[in-house]
Amino acid sequence: MAAVVFDMGGVLTEPPFLGLEQYAGRLGLPPDALAKFFRGDPTMARFETGTIGSREFFKYVCVSCQDRYGVRVDIHELARAAEMGERLQPETLELVAEVHRRVKTALLTNNVKTAGWRQGFPFEEFDVVVDSSQVGIRKPDPAIYRYLIDALALDPEAIAFFDDFEENVEAALRLGIQAFVFTNGADCRAQLTELGVLEQPA
Repeated sequence: MAAVVFDMGGVLTEPPFLGLEQYAGRLGLPPDALAKFFRGDPTMARFETGTIGSREFFKYVCVSCQDRYGVRVDIHELARAAEMGERLQPETLELVAEVHRRVKTALLTNNVKTAGWRQGFPFEEFDVVVDSSQVGIRKPDPAIYRYLIDALALDPEAIAFFDDFEENVEAALRLGIQAFVFTNGADCRAQLTELGVLEQPA
């Protein structure tokens, strides 16, 4: 194994939709009422590939919720709830640093240009960063994985990839990347040890 690739939201961060679910609860809405706009919605795809901005996207969510549920969603509260999903997870970042001392590391993320996580992010721990909002392609489009493979200059089978969304893992597997659904840092460490990236604990 020559490289390990990590997703951002839900892997390097806290659960990505926790803040949205909590805000939906305060509004008396179903838990996924807000989160579903941030996963699988075509407008979110446009946001993540940089074709629309943050205000346009958040306004779309607010208007859609008003129409669907008859509940006013405050655009500023919505943005703050979404930002909770950008809180970095120290345990996984420590694992990344450990892996980076042994093989190449990369970040492969569906993200937005206005996300605040970039400030203070340890980019030095990643040899390659592929961000959907910068390259104009998003997972699970096969083109973004090919972009990653070219950027790492490796054969797909020499790359391990961890993502918390099964559809993103399946797309990587179809291209020959060794891909795994991320559940938690401890399981990720165990899988990396099994792959020979990390040494067995003494």
